[in-house]
Amino acid sequence: MKTILLINDHTPEAEHAAIFGLILAQRMHANIILASSKEPEFDLQNYEWAGSTHDETIAKPIHTSLMKKLLCRKKLHPGFSPLIQETELDNDREGFFLITSRNDLYMVIKGMDEFSPEALLNVNLNINTLLDKLQVPLLLVPSSWSENEFTRLVYLTDLRFCGIEIVKFLANLAGCWRANLVIAHTSASGLPEIESQEAENIFNQEVSLNVGYKKLFLNILDKNDELNTLEIMVRGMQADLLILVNQHFHFNTLTKQYFKDKCALYKPVPLLIFPS
Repeated sequence: MKTILLINDHTPEAEHAAIFGLILAQRMHANIILASSKEPEFDLQNYEWAGSTHDETIAKPIHTSLMKKLLCRKKLHPGFSPLIQETELDNDREGFFLITSRNDLYMVIKGMDEFSPEALLNVNLNINTLLDKLQVPLLLVPSSWSENEFTRLVYLTDLRFCGIEIVKFLANLAGCWRANLVIAHTSASGLPEIESQEAENIFNQEVSLNVGYKKLFLNILDKNDELNTLEIMVRGMQADLLILVNQHFHFNTLTKQYFKDKCALYKPVPLLIFPS
């Protein structure tokens, strides 16, 4: 069964992201591993374990307040009840490798304070410590994002290199909410533009036909609008999830727009970043 890894560094942003992670796990019928960093004291009183035996796939369990909140919240949901396990985790390669190798890891979810001066630096650190080590998609949930579902996912890529497996992954995710999935095409740096008809043919014959998701659409961005990409995706396309591939297809340009001066102008939405 799929497993979602939630990163708990005991911040309000971590709790905010973990609550959405629980909602996603319930939608996708996935289990949860809560990876918690050390904190000075643990509250063991009135603690309820997840109702499963503990085996070698998870390190020694710990008992954080966030774990208790997740266990309580999942009882309120009448549908699928995910198995929730907790492990203490240091940012070391061996610990991450152990989790990855012994679990069908689907996604990592981490909260972020998008308004902090170090926000862009923190994202790069997250990519280095999480995305590169685990080689699964990393979902960054902004602290100011208050929704609990996705309605329109927008994947920024060059249509010629969009990756069918990524689109299938996104179609599966979008299907949990019957959401629209939009491929926003922009030519990769140094490559010639493609004509609209050619783009439509690639989309219909190479992408849509192989993915089979009825709410999959194509949007071709004007290359002259590169400086306004974020505005077009969030305001124009009404994206509530932005999808990027690490260091590919204007990744640096868009993330700089997101953090440098746009958070104050647009409602920040979650970022889903795939390993390169």
